[in-house]
Amino acid sequence: MPRLEINQTFAKIDWDVQSPRYSFEPGQAKVLIEQTPAEMNVQYVPPRLTIDQSECWADMDMKHIFRRNEEAAADAKRQVLNYIEKTVLEGAQLGAIENGGNVIRNLAMGHHLLPQHSFQYGNVPRNFSLRIECIPGETRMDWKIGGTTINVQDRPFQHNYERGRISYALQKKNELHFESIGGNLNIEY
Repeated sequence: MPRLEINQTFAKIDWDVQSPRYSFEPGQAKVLIEQTPAEMNVQYVPPRLTIDQSECWADMDMKHIFRRNEEAAADAKRQVLNYIEKTVLEGAQLGAIENGGNVIRNLAMGHHLLPQHSFQYGNVPRNFSLRIECIPGETRMDWKIGGTTINVQDRPFQHNYERGRISYALQKKNELHFESIGGNLNIEY
């Protein structure tokens, strides 16, 4: 008996999967720091000590010649003025002799035949004849404070995202095959 045999092949689908991709680059900030250093200016005035020994040497009679000349001139002037004063007073007393009294005897008693000397005890050199002057030293400091300049350059982060895809392709089509087995078939069109 004739029979009809049908063979069927199914379609095959092929797909291609591309996974999504994500890349991330963190942003790095650039920090530029510029610092101006501080300046310090120091001025130092050294201490000064002055010791004057001239009076000590003068007390020991070790004087400079200019000082000796000044003292001798001052002493001579004083003696001349004392002599003039004494002479004027004696002349005034002698001028008033007519008033009575023993003026000449009194004047003679005022003149000493032997010079009078005075003796004094003292330190050589005298106390406080050494002169000391001290000016203390000084340190001055001036500061100029430096500054700091900070510059921040921010770079944002970078990220890239590629979407995933799925693509389909037909690898094999579906088919139907008819085949008659045994006998004849009349096919009319």
